[in-house]
Amino acid sequence: MATPPVKQEPVGFTPYFGGFILETLTIGMYGEARSAIREYIQNGFDAIQRARDLKHLAKDAGKITITMAADKKSLIIRDDGAGLPAISAVQTLTRIGASSKKHTKNAGFRGIGRLAGIVFCDKLTFITKAKGERKQTMVVFDAKAMRAAMSPEKGSAASAEDVMRKHVHPFQSATARVAEHFFEVRIEGLRDAPIECTSPQAMRDYVGQVAPVPYPSDFPYRNRLAAAEKASGIPIDEVEITVVGGGKSHAVHKRYGAKYEFDGGEIGLTDCDIHTSPTGRWWAWIGKKAESGAYTDARVRGLRIRVRNIQIDGAELFRDIFRDNRKSQIRFQDYYLGEIFVKPTALVPNARRDGFEEDSSWRGVRKELGTVAKALGSEAYAVSTAGQLSLDAQKEGLKKTSADFRKLKKAKFADVDKTVALIRTITTRQKRVAKASEAAEMATVAALTAIGAEYIDMKIEALRHVGDAAATLDREKVEVEAREALMAEIMELLDEQLSPKCLAEVRELLADFLDE
Repeated sequence: MATPPVKQEPVGFTPYFGGFILETLTIGMYGEARSAIREYIQNGFDAIQRARDLKHLAKDAGKITITMAADKKSLIIRDDGAGLPAISAVQTLTRIGASSKKHTKNAGFRGIGRLAGIVFCDKLTFITKAKGERKQTMVVFDAKAMRAAMSPEKGSAASAEDVMRKHVHPFQSATARVAEHFFEVRIEGLRDAPIECTSPQAMRDYVGQVAPVPYPSDFPYRNRLAAAEKASGIPIDEVEITVVGGGKSHAVHKRYGAKYEFDGGEIGLTDCDIHTSPTGRWWAWIGKKAESGAYTDARVRGLRIRVRNIQIDGAELFRDIFRDNRKSQIRFQDYYLGEIFVKPTALVPNARRDGFEEDSSWRGVRKELGTVAKALGSEAYAVSTAGQLSLDAQKEGLKKTSADFRKLKKAKFADVDKTVALIRTITTRQKRVAKASEAAEMATVAALTAIGAEYIDMKIEALRHVGDAAATLDREKVEVEAREALMAEIMELLDEQLSPKCLAEVRELLADFLDE
């Protein structure tokens, strides 16, 4: 006989969000404290765009000013955007995880970015006013007390609502400046703040990378980029940002220019390639240089992905795309510079803005960008092969070292100091050969490998004659390390060309050869 169904009665409950939820949305959300700066710039940019739409500002007008205190204990980020009307300002500024913004139109849309500054200050204050109103609103967050309430010891003692009610203080006051419209963020009592909050130069460098600021006047491809954005329908949004600090005021621009630092010294771009998405979801510009090597300026190197001209993550996002092709191609992210502009309706940035929501759209775009990365990888190898200067330099180094070696050998290595110095020189030149091999084609690698082998032979013979004065130099260890380094270099480059089975056979042959 079937068991009769048990009658189930619904039970009511009251949702409870502890203080830890606020901790998660602040300290837990923003792994890099400087991300708070980007969040406030992003919100200011949205406000300026709205002011433009409302005709409160001209089409290209609007300004964000970052003012840094002389005592390095506070800073103010102010925009002349639309501001918030008095009737809804307090409610808007005290809502968490709720926003009327849309991700397809606005840079910020989740309603949690305004909490970012709580991480590294004692007091966080928002002041705002909409055009035509006689009242302005101020909301003060007691950040120090909030952090204490969100600590592991107290995070469950009070609800998130209780923490907000106790430590957030809204005010409104009359103002005679009826025509004024603005939003101001005051970050006071800096605690363990990122260097960008205390150094005007660091602030300019950071803002120049992440914010939608203009290109400098000496960037030679501005007209080409303007044509590309018009053709693609994906614009390069811009806003004027000024950093005031150290008694000076500086307009911020992107760090791209006419010349760049790289492994070989300083170099200019020879061209600027434009790439477009086959599905119309992005377009990119990629700078080209005549010589192979990595850019050394972290402010510009790498291909950077941007939505509404605001950088998503840093240079690591596209590095992962290179990795998808070949692990050994990760380094090529530093061999190029450029930007990828994504259509706002195509992808959704994740909450941390260090990537995108892992959905089919991002997977599709990533696949398209993977095709670009593959072509750039092949091009990097080709440039390395074409640029024979590095190989010529290694040949010249070997020629000079060989001459010094022959002189010492003729004298039967009687001068121990010179012999030890030669060994050190050989070690330095071996490192240079290894570096030259990093992005070389197989033909060039063969020549460099031969050079490396001659260095090994010279070093071994020199070590044999150093005697007691070189007792501190572990000859056997040096030989083993040199051989292992050479083996690793060869295998990494063969990995690009051979199947796994063939690669394993070559590894065994090389090991036998080097052990002879």
